[in-house]
Amino acid sequence: MTDIQSLYITPEKIEADRRVLELLSRSFPDVSSASTEIINLEAILNLPKGTEHFVADLHGEHEAFRHILKNASGNIKRKVNELYGTA
Repeated sequence: MTDIQSLYITPEKIEADRRVLELLSRSFPDVSSASTEIINLEAILNLPKGTEHFVADLHGEHEAFRHILKNASGNIKRKVNELYGTA
């Protein structure tokens, strides 16, 4: 689609916009609250990315894994609990 074609209003675009607005209206009572939420989400997306921690080749080395868990300030354990539930 060229830039000029994207300017045309079509029945499909109107229907897609209507669906989006109906979904937004279920969660947000007015334009102001929807706008505020969009601004907040965009701000969250612009936050610095969190630190990633990669662990490879443990192969039964539970002591090494426990050491990593204990020395990661709780971040890895928190993520494991988030994904798999608390033990």
